[in-house]
Amino acid sequence: MSRSIKVVLKAVPYMDGEFKTKLRDYVIKYKNYLTELEKKNPYGMPIATGGWGGSGNVVATAITNYFAYKLYPDIMTKEDVIKGANYIFGCHPYSNLSFVSAVGTKSKKVAYGNNRADFTTIAGGIVPGVMLLKPDFLENKDDWPFLWGENEVTIGGSADYIFLANAVRELLK
Repeated sequence: MSRSIKVVLKAVPYMDGEFKTKLRDYVIKYKNYLTELEKKNPYGMPIATGGWGGSGNVVATAITNYFAYKLYPDIMTKEDVIKGANYIFGCHPYSNLSFVSAVGTKSKKVAYGNNRADFTTIAGGIVPGVMLLKPDFLENKDDWPFLWGENEVTIGGSADYIFLANAVRELLK
């Protein structure tokens, strides 16, 4: 849901006032979606329940929340954005490990990156993170990079993380 509404939120500066007024109802629905997430997990973020860690979706949701907050601060809050950063920095199920290499007091050290054979560390790289192995086993191996669903670092994911980090910094000024 967050990825589709983000495109519309980014279009608002190019549209007329009526467009922003109509979009308000969708932002309220989106905020209700986020409120429902808080009932499903204590993190208030869309946690992956499949075969891939969910850091990318968490960061995308937090970025969407940032754009929504900038346009509709009476609906969205700064906390809606900050929750995403908190999640990737260690406030998530399984452990308190930061999913951003070299960021935080305890962070990912082994990643599935551009040189997969040497157990690389890619400073600033963000990994997918926690996987849920059904029915209820959470896993995040920190010593084996070849589980790409938990440990893959991508340029796109890292760029999104940088955007989110700057958005949070702006909001906290």
